[in-house]
Amino acid sequence: MKLGYVVATSDVKSARLPSAQGDLAENLRLLAGIGYEGVELSIWRPADLDAARLEREVAASGLAVCCVHTAAIGFEDRLWLCHEDEEVRRAAMKRLKEAADLAGRFGVDVAVGSFRGKLLEGEGRERSLGWMRDAFREGADYAAARGLRVLIEPYNRFVTNFANSAEESAAFVRGMRHEGLGLLLDTFHVNIEDPSFGGAIYGARDCLFHMHLTDNNRMYPGAGHIPFAEVIGALRAIGYGGYLSIQIAQKPDFRTAAARSHGHIRSLL
Repeated sequence: MKLGYVVATSDVKSARLPSAQGDLAENLRLLAGIGYEGVELSIWRPADLDAARLEREVAASGLAVCCVHTAAIGFEDRLWLCHEDEEVRRAAMKRLKEAADLAGRFGVDVAVGSFRGKLLEGEGRERSLGWMRDAFREGADYAAARGLRVLIEPYNRFVTNFANSAEESAAFVRGMRHEGLGLLLDTFHVNIEDPSFGGAIYGARDCLFHMHLTDNNRMYPGAGHIPFAEVIGALRAIGYGGYLSIQIAQKPDFRTAAARSHGHIRSLL
């Protein structure tokens, strides 16, 4: 297992996003100096990015891109893959495909968390579930054609009403039966929605391709009560060989949070 860190591209300035923000090249150099091996790019408007420059900055740092994440799209532009307004759904799908195009330059998967949106309540729930399935199918088709996956991130009930637990999310992925679809687990959401970390990881073992590590308070691992030794042990038991990507609030500051995260998790590997 390798350690990565979630860093926003330089255009992202969202207070809601748990990622390092600011000068991307400088942030990458700092992470490489600490000893990280990868970077997960949190993007907003991928078609507007200078992708060639982004590639140069990543290459110069010596880090590898391990995933592209889409949370800022929803936070900043209020676009959701599942929404009662068809124009919103179309715009969100266009943005997802642009994210996949960027991810394709690095050969990595695209993660979808809160960007998926919500199901309608009451009589409209089943209809909106169809929109959700259609969105993930279309996104997975596009990703698979480029050798990638769309990764669904189980998200807690206070943000969305669909795919909250690892069990529910894994069942959705299996039911879709699509090579372009997979799962990402985030310890923050698992802590809220699942009975145990080991159970969540083992139950998703056939479709788990990426991990987010954060403590229960969104702080660096070791600053709260999540048993990361159990998490790492469960991942080792299922033969997980992917990235462990740190997605946290940058407190007390980016440098300190990144260093403490690295030290705590590296001691368990």
